[in-house]
Amino acid sequence: ILAQRVNDINEIKNFLKPNLDYYLPDPTIFNDLKKAADRVFKAVKEKEKITILGDYDVDGLSSIVLLRKFLSFFDVDTYSYIPDRITEGYGPNFKAIDKIKAQKTSLLIMVDCGTNSHEVISYVKKNKMDLIIIDHHKSFEKHINYLTLVNPNSIFDNSGYGFLCSTGLTFIFISYLQKLFKLKNFLSKKTPDINIFLDLVALATVCDVVPLIDLNRAFVFQGLKIFSKRQNIGLKILADEGQLNKKPDEEDLGFFFGPRINAGGRVGKSNIGEKLLISENENEAELLTNQLNTLNYQRKLIEEKVYNESIEQIIKNKKFKNHSLFIFNTNWHEGVLGIVASRIKEKYKKPVIILTKNKNIYKGSGRSILGIDIGLLILQAKKKQIIVNGGGHQMAAGLSIRHNNLKIFEVFFEDFVKNNKNINSNEKNLIIDETLSLGALNDDLIENINKIGPYGLGNPKPKFLFHNVKVIKPKLIGETKKHLSFFVTDETNKTIKSIIFNGLDNELGTTILSCYKKNFFSFIGFIKKSMWKNKIYFEIIIEDGVLGKVII
Repeated sequence: ILAQRVNDINEIKNFLKPNLDYYLPDPTIFNDLKKAADRVFKAVKEKEKITILGDYDVDGLSSIVLLRKFLSFFDVDTYSYIPDRITEGYGPNFKAIDKIKAQKTSLLIMVDCGTNSHEVISYVKKNKMDLIIIDHHKSFEKHINYLTLVNPNSIFDNSGYGFLCSTGLTFIFISYLQKLFKLKNFLSKKTPDINIFLDLVALATVCDVVPLIDLNRAFVFQGLKIFSKRQNIGLKILADEGQLNKKPDEEDLGFFFGPRINAGGRVGKSNIGEKLLISENENEAELLTNQLNTLNYQRKLIEEKVYNESIEQIIKNKKFKNHSLFIFNTNWHEGVLGIVASRIKEKYKKPVIILTKNKNIYKGSGRSILGIDIGLLILQAKKKQIIVNGGGHQMAAGLSIRHNNLKIFEVFFEDFVKNNKNINSNEKNLIIDETLSLGALNDDLIENINKIGPYGLGNPKPKFLFHNVKVIKPKLIGETKKHLSFFVTDETNKTIKSIIFNGLDNELGTTILSCYKKNFFSFIGFIKKSMWKNKIYFEIIIEDGVLGKVII
């Protein structure tokens, strides 16, 4: 398994124990980063009003909190602004700039947004505020010279770090700021150890689904260590209230913490997540956690309704025959479209864009598969004036479009996917790492597999083939009764708990329910140790399978 992931024997140590000393680059390789740091230093020294505007997702919120926490070491009182997803949409807007100006702001820092907001950038200048943008969204356009842009995915930047999320980039920025402040002999009362913020960097890196390679891998590996120390009050209370009674792993970041923190921006107030992450008061954190948990429950109900209606639309219009999936409705909740797009992408293994009507414009989200750069698609559509606005990166994007261009865009999207020469021909093939018997599952195997983590995009979990197994006691579980849980056994007579998430939505799940008693199966999945009500057990997360004994 390790040999498939590391080409150079000399890199094995760094792969298994990635550390920041080895992977952190010289911050000055990033375009405008030194210029941005000099401007922040001037603002801090002269006690200027600094405002940080960021996106409402985990990456945006974590970037804001990272900057605010660092600057608080130097007694800088920052103002933050997070646009409302429904009333304002993604990124900066004119009304937001008016509110920020009213705070007597002289320096505005935008994080995880702003790169392609050219009209708003000009409006910031008109309002006599200096602007720094720290972002990772794609841009192939030239920017105005009064803008300070730190973005490895802009045409000005040759750093080669386009795989970072904004929080990762912000961490590099504050690491340079810290050195600059020290060099200028501008010291805080308490010397900041910025590594205590790596829990936020790990959280954002996983939740923004950027590749877990190189520096990102080190961020998550080291960040999980900080997570286990439970120093961030908000994250600690969130874990306790959700009864996460174990050391968090990368899966918990993506499926436990991420959805709850994002819930505020999706179906509630966009700043609740930020308030939680920056909170130093346990009572306040508990109140905010309860709000987020309630909103997350509402989000699940809304998401399920939109997902079911989306699938109905795909089946009714036979859109599953296309290379891409483009669906829209006039009354879907905008806050859940990204999650629904992800689920549909997983079901059909195709790029997905889903839209809803907001006033006179259709807005929504896209999610892609390996080999199809959906951020590039959006930029090209914007350049051709097919869409009103939009942006993104390889795997995810957002856009807004007028009704009369919906059909034009659908054709443009389909052609883009169909003609893309980088399309991953293996997308519909499941690549397995090894064949295992159930008897081979033990603590040593799990421990060794975990050493190759953290897992995610760019370092997928090892997939194992289990031949000729019998299914025992299948049942539907979860709030929506869509996950299929059962036990499997084979000739070794070992019995292992297994699960197919959203099993009721796919052919494998329905096949198991209808004919499991008379048949053997071959399954592909990954293995893990799970815990439920303080009981630890092995579990197979099944991704695919077939009837019968032999498939290879």
